[in-house]
Amino acid sequence: MYKYPKLLRGKFIKRYKRFFADVLMDGEVVTAHNPNTGTMKCIIEEGRDVLLSVSDNPNRKLKYTLEGFLVEDKWVLTNTILMNTVARRGILDGEVAELQTVTALKSEYKYGDGRLDFYGEKGGRRFLAEVKNATLFDEKFCMFPDAVTERGRKHIGLLLEAMAEGYDPYMIYVCQVDRPFFRIASEIDNEYDKALNDAVGQGLNVITVMTDFDMENETVRLVRGGEFKANR
Repeated sequence: MYKYPKLLRGKFIKRYKRFFADVLMDGEVVTAHNPNTGTMKCIIEEGRDVLLSVSDNPNRKLKYTLEGFLVEDKWVLTNTILMNTVARRGILDGEVAELQTVTALKSEYKYGDGRLDFYGEKGGRRFLAEVKNATLFDEKFCMFPDAVTERGRKHIGLLLEAMAEGYDPYMIYVCQVDRPFFRIASEIDNEYDKALNDAVGQGLNVITVMTDFDMENETVRLVRGGEFKANR
């Protein structure tokens, strides 16, 4: 379980230049950093409640960070960078069933010509894992990605290279909405869909989890996500 620092509530006004968001808070418009580089097409809507965290770092240009939106009476956590920390805490706390009893876990692990989110050891075997935050959805599915992701395809390639060298490879999708199923949004990035399907056929493990956010205590834990459905 991950504990947020103190969170503040406001009303979303607009997003611009990808990384900036204007928020109305206590009658004042403040500008927050938006760490999510995707389109956020299912989330962004003027007037929606949002959560902001506050930094006391005097060297930061923006004091506030956009953490999530209230959608369908559930907080959708949009800080993609923070989801790695949430996933790490969840793995160590045994919240991810497929990765329980982990005996070692390192973040931002350099492998080949890139980096993957985690290196770990479990049951005497080594594994590598990459985390993706999924905020796209319809009535039945939570989906990833919400924009073309060349970087995401590179991560799949790195996991396949690692598998050839004896690592167990995992792709962890953190779903932000409660849906019975998860799939790749092939209509947005067909190449990513093809790459993942090929990798799964070769032995890549797909894990889906969902965030369970407690607003009162400002904590988030991971629970089982929707069933992964490959596109045919």
